Amino acid sequence: MKIIGIHGSPRREGSSAQLMGAILRQCEAGGAQTQTYHLNTLKISGCQACYSCRQEGKEGKCAIKDDMNRILEDILAADAVVLASPVYMWQMTAQAKLFTDRLMPVLKQDYTSRLNGQRLLTVYTQGQPDVTKFATYFQYVKAMYSFLGFRALEPFVAGGLRALDDLKNQPEIMEKARQAAAGLMVE
Repeated sequence: MKIIGIHGSPRREGSSAQLMGAILRQCEAGGAQTQTYHLNTLKISGCQACYSCRQEGKEGKCAIKDDMNRILEDILAADAVVLASPVYMWQMTAQAKLFTDRLMPVLKQDYTSRLNGQRLLTVYTQGQPDVTKFATYFQYVKAMYSFLGFRALEPFVAGGLRALDDLKNQPEIMEKARQAAAGLMVE
């Protein structure tokens, strides 16, 4: 089993990175191979709406030559994806949104997916303690990823996380991360 971790925070060691890392380590302990991408360190341009990726014979290849092509190849070959992002202004970070916009190549001309039903777990961290506060947005994102062809799992939302060590004071969140990993490992 291959699982791709996509980290959408500019903070390389923040709460979203810690949670995603815990999930991926649990998956590795269960025998999965993992690969992590930290979006803030990569060169990824915005989608140019050229639709080259949707033309016959292009097989979902993006015309932009940047780091997103490697990520797309890995996602297509993976069994599951974990996308982690803190909540900024009621939604995922700009880095995570840029990644999402560049997923256009997974759609064929007829809007069917090139994906093979890869599971997708979105992990959101937020300073707001009320984990239901942005639920409408999280469900919208889940529906969007489902449209792209992912088997989108229920979003994992962890609240009350502002400082780097806040997770240490909420062991129940780390237990929830272990359970989320088990959901990814289901064949």
